Amino acid sequence: MKVKIMVPKAGASNELGTATRLYEKDEVVDASEPWQKEIMERFVENGWAMEIKVVEPKETITAEAEVVASEKEAPKPKAKKKAATKSKAKAKSE
Repeated sequence: MKVKIMVPKAGASNELGTATRLYEKDEVVDASEPWQKEIMERFVENGWAMEIKVVEPKETITAEAEVVASEKEAPKPKAKKKAATKSKAKAKSE
């Protein structure tokens, strides 16, 4: 159970509750032990925290790719003809 703290609050930091700590705003707490879950459930009930779901990939694969250059060059783009200026266009039409 992952919980994001919304309001800074003090809470137990060990199973027996003999030590406390400040759970800071925007801190993400991974409550894996039963005593941690109990504390975080109270934080959520009081509106001091909210349960979050973290989506992480299970496995990351790295692959190597081989790049092969062809011997034939890529075709060069053809040059575009420029448009005739207005004065030349008028002269041709007359």
